[in-house]
Amino acid sequence: MHIKHPTVLEVLLDQANESLTANSHAIATWGIPGFYQDTEGHTLAKRRMEKDAQTAYTTALAYRLTGTAAYADKAKELIMGWAVVNREITGADGPLVSAYLGVGLLLAANEIKEYVDWSKEEQSIFTQWMTQVCLPEWDRIPLRNNWWSWSLYAQLALYRFMEDKLHLAEEVTALKEHLDHSLSIEGFIPEEASRGKHSLWYHYFALAPVTAAAKLVLDTTGEDLFRWVSPGGKSLQYAVEQFFHYVNGHLKEWPYDDNPIFPAQLSGCTWPLDLVEAMANIYKNPDFERFVAPYRPITGNININSGHYHAYAWIYPELQFQR
Repeated sequence: MHIKHPTVLEVLLDQANESLTANSHAIATWGIPGFYQDTEGHTLAKRRMEKDAQTAYTTALAYRLTGTAAYADKAKELIMGWAVVNREITGADGPLVSAYLGVGLLLAANEIKEYVDWSKEEQSIFTQWMTQVCLPEWDRIPLRNNWWSWSLYAQLALYRFMEDKLHLAEEVTALKEHLDHSLSIEGFIPEEASRGKHSLWYHYFALAPVTAAAKLVLDTTGEDLFRWVSPGGKSLQYAVEQFFHYVNGHLKEWPYDDNPIFPAQLSGCTWPLDLVEAMANIYKNPDFERFVAPYRPITGNININSGHYHAYAWIYPELQFQR
């Protein structure tokens, strides 16, 4: 007997329908302690926007694919909840978390931008919050590891939403510089290679935002960073292929740890399937396709500590390629 699996759209609509009763968890001062210093405090604080970004993103995507107003209304409600209430982001991990979750609100906002019941006045309140509260946090990130990858992606998403071509172009230049400096000629990420058991995870966590940023650039300006080679000879494509080689049955050969952390069991909601699904769409590599096919539909990497999506690079990747 052949079991019929739900399509990715059916899974999304189920999740969006469940989200229609969700309420905002925005808070005036949102403090996120460092994960490695206060794991419990970090997880609890983060859960506020994890829930709301998930609701906003899934309902906004459902709105784009169905045109149903109730979805757009819910996405708007969650987006505006944060824009109106939140005034300050604090804590050691505030800059990073507000980038990798806040970008989910920006992606949602982009999907409902033309919705008739989201007024220009409301949209300007949202962009004011983003530029005055979130952007300064993203901009002051001193690290040039995955933190900066998420910062650049969030900034690109913000400037795309604002239709600010000048600042968008500046961030595209910054992204190219970042790719040139952060990748090694062998396709690794030296800043993440030093993380021992976590080094493979952090390669994923740095590649997810830069590939999502490359997709945003491709969609917005037509420039293809997926096949671009930097002045230093570095290439996003080569980095993606290197990473894939190890996750595709060669974990024991990973040069930075002989037993790197990796999901015990792969599924449609574990890393790195979201990234590989997206890259299968970009590079049309049959090996990528073979790797993800048994696990579809791919929804996105769920944070095992909270049960919500961890970050917003590739959530429902297949649907991100449908326009």
